[in-house]
Amino acid sequence: MVGVIAASLVGVWFYSTAGRSGRPPVSWGISGVVVYFLAALLWSLTVTPGIKDAAIHNPNGTLIFIVRYAYIGVGLAAAAVVNFWLNKAQN
Repeated sequence: MVGVIAASLVGVWFYSTAGRSGRPPVSWGISGVVVYFLAALLWSLTVTPGIKDAAIHNPNGTLIFIVRYAYIGVGLAAAAVVNFWLNKAQN
């Protein structure tokens, strides 16, 4: 649920920044959501299994929190980097 809300916010953010860079707003918003989901998926497939194994054997709540929600932060960070980088290249 939190990941879907974050993806929606990324789409709205990309949509609103499209006008400054002269890009089509709808396709730019969809591109932002795709970047978010690809980064989150790659994180979930590559990093999360190792952390999940450690979290199962450690009763510390921090690792469980990382396993459950870190993909959101990674997706948001990737979307932010792509948006700033491509908007900087456009200007």
